[in-house]
Amino acid sequence: MGELKPQRTQSKVRGTKYLAIDIDPEGLLVVSGPVGGDAARVEHAHAWLPGEEYGPPVLSAASAKKIGEELRDRLKAAGIPPGPVLVSIGRDKVILKDVKYPAVDPDDEPALVRFQAMKEIAENPDEVVLDYTPLSNGDAEGGADRRATAVVVKRDYYNAVQSMVTAAGWKLAAVTPRPFAVAAGLAEALATGKAPALGSSGDAAAVVTLSPLGGEFTVVRHGIVTFTRAIPAPVIANETLLLGEIRRNLTTYDGQNRTVKAVYVPEAEDMLGGWSTKLQHGLPVPVYAYDPVATAAEPIPSKLRSRFAGAVGLLAGRVAGLPINFTSPRQPKVKSDPRKPLFIATAIAALVLIVGGGLTGYLMLSAADDRLQQKQQDKADLEKLLADADPDGKRIAAAEQWEARGVNYLDQMFDFSEQVPPGDTVRVSKITGSAIRVDKAGKQNGQAHIVLSVGAKNVTAAADLVTAIDRDNTKDRKYYVGTTKTVGGIDTHTNTHNQLATIETVVNHRSPGEYTRFPTFSAPRRGVIPPVAPPTPDPAPMATDMTEKKPDPMEEFP
Repeated sequence: MGELKPQRTQSKVRGTKYLAIDIDPEGLLVVSGPVGGDAARVEHAHAWLPGEEYGPPVLSAASAKKIGEELRDRLKAAGIPPGPVLVSIGRDKVILKDVKYPAVDPDDEPALVRFQAMKEIAENPDEVVLDYTPLSNGDAEGGADRRATAVVVKRDYYNAVQSMVTAAGWKLAAVTPRPFAVAAGLAEALATGKAPALGSSGDAAAVVTLSPLGGEFTVVRHGIVTFTRAIPAPVIANETLLLGEIRRNLTTYDGQNRTVKAVYVPEAEDMLGGWSTKLQHGLPVPVYAYDPVATAAEPIPSKLRSRFAGAVGLLAGRVAGLPINFTSPRQPKVKSDPRKPLFIATAIAALVLIVGGGLTGYLMLSAADDRLQQKQQDKADLEKLLADADPDGKRIAAAEQWEARGVNYLDQMFDFSEQVPPGDTVRVSKITGSAIRVDKAGKQNGQAHIVLSVGAKNVTAAADLVTAIDRDNTKDRKYYVGTTKTVGGIDTHTNTHNQLATIETVVNHRSPGEYTRFPTFSAPRRGVIPPVAPPTPDPAPMATDMTEKKPDPMEEFP
């Protein structure tokens, strides 16, 4: 982006100047500015993204040194001074786990949280870096369990970040997941009025960050990240899919926690047709936009302003304190025992007084027995919790088995509409569907029997429809079984689609996610639809019967 001139008056912030680097899926976003007292200020900004020039390679152990050296040269050419480095990494690079643990001495808490988290994560403890942030813990003095969010990053990726910063000749001050940096940026925007305020300070708010190669959905309450999910690139490419993804995340969070009161989208204030505009008509909560670099000392192009949310959030998080920092994760503290001289004196006395030594051993054994009983009680409580949850699991499995015995006819007809060959060579006049019952042995050879009555322009058009249906089958999944075509003669009432045929197939159940077609429909050609004789009534219609409406022969399309 180069050296840019100030565009607005800023209050001075005195303090250490930091470099904040956001490792975006598409490249690197960098801001620089001082952090001191209770404020931070953005003075410089630089984007290394594909566009007029090449973007950086994917960060790895092999590419880290090259990326760091070239980034150093780019910032030097742009007049951006060096400083301690803050780095944010994507949600897809970390694993988050909510853990519960009993109230313990604060000095022992890090070891206990790590132990609880690693029990649920299928990773070698020596190959990861773990940090955590405490959540609302209730009444610890009353014996209530404490809660925390443990965050894990693979050590290979963390080492690559370190190598990149070291190759540039800088000092790494913090590495944190992007959702925590964005949450800090949103908290700063709400506190300073850059973003519309929530109704209450205790309300939960979601912030959605988007880029061409992926995005993130994060819920923040009281400035704490309570829920976060990655948004894959294919979802962002389709507005309908994105709305569905965000609605699902809102429903998931609302089902487990408090309701999200608003959604915030970082983007430029003058961004016409931005994501906030697209989302506000499709979500059940208000959608607000806020400019993450609204107070930047340099003008930044509108299309890039949203991409700096993570980097700016790092500076804001440095002021309040980043809850997750892989560079200096929480560690158990070794306490200096003030009774050590007494223990030494006791040990010396034990050499002389056998009775005193025996008493000390007895007390230690008694304490060990108490701890063993407590551990056994904890184990029994966990086993009871698993046993209580077993009926719910069986009910869910039974419901899924019942659902698998049917077919969603609406989705099925949606698929058939795209399987029809193009060029108006085939017209479906009737669709008949009937459920296949489970036999006495509990078996079900398919879930529905569907019959398509079609009229085609030529003898091969109906065969093309059969081929299109069979083409949906894969090596691992057979959606249609025994698809056949029966020629039904010639319809004398029409001059075009007069080759009649009947196509029968057995349809197997599939989940909603397996219906992946998105058919497009072309407008009918202009002109008069030729007259067609009314169909002969079916004396015995099946379970699902849909007959094509015959148009008025004198009706013209507009």
